[in-house]
Amino acid sequence: MKATGILVTALVAMCAAACGTPVVGVPVPIAVTQPPTTSTAVVAVPAAPQTVYVQQPPAYVAPGDTAEARTVVAYYDAINRRDFATAWSLGGSRIAGGGGFAKYVDGFATTSWDTVTVTDVRGSTVSVVLSAVQTDGSTRTFSGTYTVSGGVLAGSHMTRTK
Repeated sequence: MKATGILVTALVAMCAAACGTPVVGVPVPIAVTQPPTTSTAVVAVPAAPQTVYVQQPPAYVAPGDTAEARTVVAYYDAINRRDFATAWSLGGSRIAGGGGFAKYVDGFATTSWDTVTVTDVRGSTVSVVLSAVQTDGSTRTFSGTYTVSGGVLAGSHMTRTK
C-alpha cells in the first residue's frame, strides 16, 4: 500500500508538471518561446465598380486674355460641370434658340465633354473652335463666333465642321 501511495504521488506530480501546474518540490520545465513576429502591410481593398469618365479640361488660347474670352470659357466650364443654371445665366438663355431651360439642358444629353479653344478676339466677338465629345465616344467639331456683351453671351454663330 505504501508503494501504491508513492506511485500515485509520482503520477500526480507528473500530471501536474505536464499540465503546467507547479507542485511544490517537483521541478517543472519552463519553455521559453520568442513572441511571434508580426508585420503590418497596407493592402488595397478594391472599391465597388463604378463608371469612370475620362475628361479633359477645357482648353483655350486667349489672345490678350480678354474678359470676352473668359466669358466664353466660363460658359463651357459651367456646361462641363453640368451646372446648366450658370451656363443659362452666362448667356445660354440668349443663344438657346427658344424652348426654355428644360429644352436647353436636354440639348446636352448626348454631350459628354466640351473643349473650347479661343482663336481670336476682336472687340466683343470671340472666335472659337469647339470639340464636343459625345456619350457614344464620337466627337463633333464646330467653329464660329460668340458675341459677348455685359459679361454674358449675347449671340452666337456656330457651324458644324465635323
